[in-house]
Amino acid sequence: MRPVSRSIGGIHIKGRSDGEETKNRILQNASHLFAHKGYGAVSMNEVCLAAKVSKGSLYHHFPSKDELFLYVVEDDTQKWLCEWEELRSKITGTEARLFALGDHYANDFQNPLIHALEEYARSRTLTEDMRQRLSQIYESASQACRDLLQEGMDSGYLIPGNLDNYVTIVSGMLEGIGRVSEITALAKGPEDIREYYRGAIQLLLQGLRTRES
Repeated sequence: MRPVSRSIGGIHIKGRSDGEETKNRILQNASHLFAHKGYGAVSMNEVCLAAKVSKGSLYHHFPSKDELFLYVVEDDTQKWLCEWEELRSKITGTEARLFALGDHYANDFQNPLIHALEEYARSRTLTEDMRQRLSQIYESASQACRDLLQEGMDSGYLIPGNLDNYVTIVSGMLEGIGRVSEITALAKGPEDIREYYRGAIQLLLQGLRTRES
């Protein structure tokens, strides 16, 4: 996912209702808390204090901590995708876009909300609704990869194949680079991370690019 922690709003928009402003303030503060402390260490009381809202107001907008956390992560994922679409629109060609997507993943690999989401998924007995929400988050995050692979096959740049399999392999590679780099501490800085991603895309293209490309 990927999921850089980003501020969710915080700017007063003329005409916005008090309820929307309260919800926005809750999200902004909850995002900050989850990013810095993880899922388990944050309490709803702490969110109330940080957002300066009553328990009644908090539970009116978000009936549970699960709902609040998943909303925060969904919003963060959507922002990441919007940023990618803006970047993608300025680049032409499947190869250039794949390298740009690698850079976009590299810029986000230390997003603390990703760690909070991993903690959440591992430590919880999930209901079917929670599982569906988590599945949708991961599917949304992989959409950028799916679109590019489809584009490459449609244009004849990439070897035709099973799109779902391609997405699983490529998105897994992109997600995994950040995790492995972090665990092994091989990367000394952002540029090291970007080099790993660029190298991965290059290896990917050696296998998927058609001979005519």
